[in-house]
Amino acid sequence: MYRRTGERFADSCVQQLNRFQRGIMEWGGITTTQKLELVVIRGTLNPQRYIQDVFEAVVIPFINHRRNVIYQHDNARPHVARISMDFLQQSNANLMEWPALSPDLFPIEHVWDELGRRLRRRHARPETLQQLEDAIMEEWANIPVYVLVRNIHSMRRRYRAVINANGGHTRY
Repeated sequence: MYRRTGERFADSCVQQLNRFQRGIMEWGGITTTQKLELVVIRGTLNPQRYIQDVFEAVVIPFINHRRNVIYQHDNARPHVARISMDFLQQSNANLMEWPALSPDLFPIEHVWDELGRRLRRRHARPETLQQLEDAIMEEWANIPVYVLVRNIHSMRRRYRAVINANGGHTRY
């Protein structure tokens, strides 16, 4: 929905958010050929939960069965905490370095957008955390592989746009 000129703070155009309510966070991984298992995390993600619920449960088994996998994550605190980085190093995971305060140019961000659109299009909106979790899992499973491929293959164009804008805003 778009606002017209002068409607910036109109009640019909403002959505209040309670950022301190309990909710669900999801972690997902993608390649050009598949989605990794979606991990739904209720409550706060800390480095210990990141290691246990994501690295040990999903990432390390995935990496161990493939060659030349480069793991990419953003600079969220649980991702770059010393304990997380030490665990990755001990696991011999090949981590893509990502500079601090860099633009959020991860291919999965566009997959999260797709997941959000799919959730908003559902006829019955989830009313409980369990219903939300179930809906997220169902919609994640329904995202076709071509969406992953399209997003990953668009990254070169996106990176060039950021470089051409000297790190400033782009249409992406």
